[in-house]
Amino acid sequence: MKTSGGVSNKFEARVVVGHSPEPQSAFFRIWSQKGKSNVYASVRNIADQIKISLHESGECNAGLTDQFAKSQKEAVVSIGGSRHQNRWQRKTHVGSRIVTPLQFAVASDQLKVWKQYSEKNKKFTWITPPEPNHSIIISCIFSGQTLSDDKWPGRKNGTQLIETTVLPNGEKFWLVWQDCPTSVLERDILSEAKIHMKQQKMVQFSNISNDSPPPTRQLIFKEYPNDHLLVILDALIQ
Repeated sequence: MKTSGGVSNKFEARVVVGHSPEPQSAFFRIWSQKGKSNVYASVRNIADQIKISLHESGECNAGLTDQFAKSQKEAVVSIGGSRHQNRWQRKTHVGSRIVTPLQFAVASDQLKVWKQYSEKNKKFTWITPPEPNHSIIISCIFSGQTLSDDKWPGRKNGTQLIETTVLPNGEKFWLVWQDCPTSVLERDILSEAKIHMKQQKMVQFSNISNDSPPPTRQLIFKEYPNDHLLVILDALIQ
């Protein structure tokens, strides 16, 4: 568990579910820039291509990075002309109320041996993998400063704190995780995504050729407008 101890000039967390060299999830990175209150998230190895942005204004979006989209103009046109796959507005927190605009979900059967990093590497927070039929849910949460560091969101319900910081605009940002039974909702999202990928022609980016090795993992985006929430499933390519 880490806390900032005050207003943060910079925030960064690197999180992976699993143990090296045993089955692992993708390597998630969540960060903010010095002097800024926007929070960003991405995945190691494709951080230059895909990014999720949780802006100070409350506007949130997920999709291709600006630089990558500019280099893939034809592909962007083929997916509708916008580099953003999802756009949503996060709720406003008041007092002790919290808002959760982004979650990552990693089901136990979606882990795979694919990278080897020393668990002694302090750059990563290693989360114990879930039991069969369970998932790890990693949540990005905003609140006011009325919540103290030792009373993080969901603590009474079993969440574990990864890190917290006070952003320059005065908001408090929390990164927490929880081991939960894999929901029917997650299974439905995975099934729908697999059917969709079989039916739809995949977008071909210029950095991918017929000789390129297949991607190890797939990020599946599912937006819940009523909850002002984006859930990203970390899934295997099968």
